[in-house]
Amino acid sequence: MPHASRFFRYATLLVLITGLGGLTALTGCGPGYLDKGKRVTATESNKTIYNVLKAYHKAIEDRDVATLKKMTSKRYYENGGSTDTDKDDYGVDRLKNDVLPRLRDNVKRVTFSIRLLAIRIDGAEAEADYEFIGRVLLSEGGKESYKAWRDFAQMKLIREEGDWKIARGM
Repeated sequence: MPHASRFFRYATLLVLITGLGGLTALTGCGPGYLDKGKRVTATESNKTIYNVLKAYHKAIEDRDVATLKKMTSKRYYENGGSTDTDKDDYGVDRLKNDVLPRLRDNVKRVTFSIRLLAIRIDGAEAEADYEFIGRVLLSEGGKESYKAWRDFAQMKLIREEGDWKIARGM
């Protein structure tokens, strides 16, 4: 009965594989992570914020000013990264009328990557911490030059009219 024993071995192997698959499913339970660094769990709330960050990333690389304007909160305020002066601070009007048009007009190419570090959500406000590495081709005064950078950033988001909008960190 060589065929019967071969069948039995295959059947046993199938049971073992199915059992191991079930074990993997049981031990692999949970929400998972949003990034390769396994820093931020993939809860529904975190996924929503992460998707805003990804849409922002795509809009910047595409130099899509219209999408960036739609993503901007009415309460947008940027302190320019300095605390000793407010001369580099600006709100939503300057962002939409000055900063974003320069992205469209002076930046010829943008490539960058984002590594998510943390997401915090408190009611209608959220913050996303991330590291970014990028390279940009600028055209200013008829001259083109590449700039590269690596930094950490924080984006603040506010829930407005049912959508998450960027309130700081664009």
